[in-house]
Amino acid sequence: MVAQFVIEQPMSDEAPVSPSKQTIEIGSVTLILPIETDPKPYIRQILRMDLESITHPKARECLEFGLLDATTDEDFSSLIESFHLCRSYANAQRLFASLETDEESARVFQTVDELQWV
Repeated sequence: MVAQFVIEQPMSDEAPVSPSKQTIEIGSVTLILPIETDPKPYIRQILRMDLESITHPKARECLEFGLLDATTDEDFSSLIESFHLCRSYANAQRLFASLETDEESARVFQTVDELQWV
């Protein structure tokens, strides 16, 4: 698992109370923040530091743009996954090669029969 968000309940003998803190794991870093704290600035800072380990130039450029552009929880979730995939130069190279191949082979099919025989 690349990123994990866990909401912890305070220990109590009474009925469950609202969660008091959130735990977020990003790679080898674990954040424990009060539940009302927005984790996005912390995640952004961790990923900025992690950007130094990305050696593939195209991947690094895309991830830098993603860091500037991310605003929603979904954006940050995708960004964390992308960082995980691009940590390895070879993995980033395969990812970009497959994207380029997919763009080159993009065809528009007029009928279902045309699509069926591809």
